[in-house]
Amino acid sequence: MEEMSNMKTLESMIEVEALRFIEPDYASLVNNGEPAVLICEAKPEAGGARILLDEEGNPVLFAVKNEDAWFATSWLFRDPTQGELELFESADGDMYEEAREDIEAAFRAYFSQIIIEEIRPTREDITEERIDKIRSLVREKFGESVSGKCIDACCGSGIGSQVMREIGASPIAYDNDAELLALGFANGRLKPEETVCIDGRIASAYMPDAEFGLGIMFGQIYTYTKEIWQPIVEELAGVTEKTLITVATKEEAQWVKEWAAGVGRYLEISENDRDPIYDRWVIFG
Repeated sequence: MEEMSNMKTLESMIEVEALRFIEPDYASLVNNGEPAVLICEAKPEAGGARILLDEEGNPVLFAVKNEDAWFATSWLFRDPTQGELELFESADGDMYEEAREDIEAAFRAYFSQIIIEEIRPTREDITEERIDKIRSLVREKFGESVSGKCIDACCGSGIGSQVMREIGASPIAYDNDAELLALGFANGRLKPEETVCIDGRIASAYMPDAEFGLGIMFGQIYTYTKEIWQPIVEELAGVTEKTLITVATKEEAQWVKEWAAGVGRYLEISENDRDPIYDRWVIFG
């Protein structure tokens, strides 16, 4: 994987030229025991194993050299197995340490690069006028200058990330549509080290707690899609302190408010006169 801006790559963190993850995508890093089995089939030579630790000594990545290639698996969201640890010991492997925040960014960048290289971006459908309206709304609700993490849920091509970055926040964005993410990477609204492709209904399995949460134009939410959108709202509200969600209709806004209340978040509904269509109703608190 190529260097992303000035950040370290996972390869540079463990001093190898290239890594190939057993997990095919970022979403596969959670609740997936298969990589632990597959990586233990490797037969590394002496010195052909690496473990990456965070600053607190937690293991987050395991890599082995099999023939001429380095293969890796993530321990970000799972514990090492006994078999993996025994394989590391048998190879007389080396340990490396980096800051957790840098490691997580490098993981996001690694799997985002796959999207950049393999997925064709969808057609641009966002105007500068729309971005300006979102920018105005975000600054009204969150302020002109902030600091801290912002979870940009169902981020699309990254309007929310762009405007939150402009006021000083550090976005972590997710969507399950790789073509929209590819568009965001292409136009610069999304950054690889800040973005993942996951199912928003289980976002808390991947996302840290954050000061800010953003959900721009959730929906459209219909009676027959409520069961999809309810966990998306609950997950976002559950990991953020201040949350801003926009929807097209007052009925959708009422549903969002009720779902947030179900996880102990009491948000208020207001009408947004900047945009009578996409972001007409705002749920914030």
